[in-house]
Amino acid sequence: MVKEKQSYFFADYIILALFSFYINFYYSNIGVLAQDTFAYYDTSFRILNGSAPFKDYWTVSGPFIDYLQATIFFFFGVSWKSYVIIGSILNSLITIIFYYTLSIFHQNKLSNLFYASCFSILANPSMGTPFPDHFSTFFSLAGIFFFLIAIKTDKKFFWFLIPIFFFFAFFCKQSPSSYILLVLLIPLSIYLFKHKKLSLIKYLLVSSTFCLALLSFFFIANEINFKQFLYQYILFPQTIAEKRISEYQFTFNSIFQYKFIYLYLFPLILITFMNFKKNFFSEDKIFLFNFIGILLSIVLIFHQIITKNFIFIFFLVPFLGSLIHVSLSESLRSKKYIIFLLFAVTFFITAKYHLRFNEDRKMLNLENVIIKNNVDSELIHSSLKGLKWITYKYPSDPIKEIELIKDSLEIINKDQSNIMLLTDYLFFSSVLRKDLNNPSRWPSLQDASNPGTKNIYHPIYKKFIIDLIKFKKIETLYTTVDNQGDIFLKIFDEKCLKTKVINDFLTKHDIRNCIK
Repeated sequence: MVKEKQSYFFADYIILALFSFYINFYYSNIGVLAQDTFAYYDTSFRILNGSAPFKDYWTVSGPFIDYLQATIFFFFGVSWKSYVIIGSILNSLITIIFYYTLSIFHQNKLSNLFYASCFSILANPSMGTPFPDHFSTFFSLAGIFFFLIAIKTDKKFFWFLIPIFFFFAFFCKQSPSSYILLVLLIPLSIYLFKHKKLSLIKYLLVSSTFCLALLSFFFIANEINFKQFLYQYILFPQTIAEKRISEYQFTFNSIFQYKFIYLYLFPLILITFMNFKKNFFSEDKIFLFNFIGILLSIVLIFHQIITKNFIFIFFLVPFLGSLIHVSLSESLRSKKYIIFLLFAVTFFITAKYHLRFNEDRKMLNLENVIIKNNVDSELIHSSLKGLKWITYKYPSDPIKEIELIKDSLEIINKDQSNIMLLTDYLFFSSVLRKDLNNPSRWPSLQDASNPGTKNIYHPIYKKFIIDLIKFKKIETLYTTVDNQGDIFLKIFDEKCLKTKVINDFLTKHDIRNCIK
């Protein structure tokens, strides 16, 4: 009898893990938005060859993802197939942790599997490939789930994991991880003081100390200037957030786009706080779960409002749905129609956003593109085999874009000078197997990834780039079609640049006189 239960237990988790992995892996192979799709492709390859963030390229997010992906490349080789593994593992991991958390609060395996499956569909597959907002959110969520597991099971090990996963999250992206950490600190403090369990703080301190030691080792091993880290990762990103908040204009449409999340959030708020005094002063840990879920939803909506990326937080629908189900499970035994309605609405919304973001690849700007017109990226290089190439720039003729890329790759490969490449197509270094010294993780036409001329940190950025060019002894700068008006180019005096248009895709700049 025990063996049968154990096998069923493992079957649950294995099926869910495989489903979560597969759905992300499948959709990550469809479509391209070069700048976002390949955000960590070349940088991970460069790390394998001795480069480091904050030193060899300017970055405002994602160093942990770089090293995570570099590890995958090290073991499985630098290829598209190994690139999409990490996002698929993350989708599987966070889904399993969510399912386990649900299971210790609610014993109905069928409903738990339903919500966890919907969660996995709306979690990472919208992008599929490594992306900072997704990774930061899901590592933070793991930290929250570990807290809930810790207080429910009283297992000390999970307290140790909380700071580690928030450490991972922060070094994927500062926000929303910092917001979510604040969300956790409120109920965590309440729990520790209310239940007189301050002794558990030692596990948090030990884990946090380990993270700080790891960070120190990272700086020392890579000879990274701490001031550069501070400028790039802490101070300059704050100006981005401040600017977006100050420029944000409240409109009905901007708020209404989260209507399906509100459909779950408002009832959960009502359910949670209807009996606030009773729940707060009792041992009811479901109240704490709901309280965290409410705060989490609010901060993620806030993060989504101030970011310029497409909405990726619709996984909150099955997450909040599961909390409502758990909260009302006792009282709903005789009202099966309410449970059925909750299931039906959750299924409908999941299907709706699955079609929009996964099938239509909206986050890649492909919602109005006939995706079946794609071609295999093996045409560019064998290492990219498996990626179905189609972009919004060449929606009806992807072959033309590929031919331009191939021609540009050949030209750059033949150039024997010291090269720096500024491009949205962040796979050139890995394909050519040489460091093309891309100066920034993301090129930027606006004051987003790199400080513009009016930003207080522009002189820091300018000096960083100039020092990098001098150190690398760069002679030739190549830019691709989307980068001709980049902030980076404003560093150079146009009089010293010798510019030549190579093709419709590539431009060559001789910068030797600029160096002098």
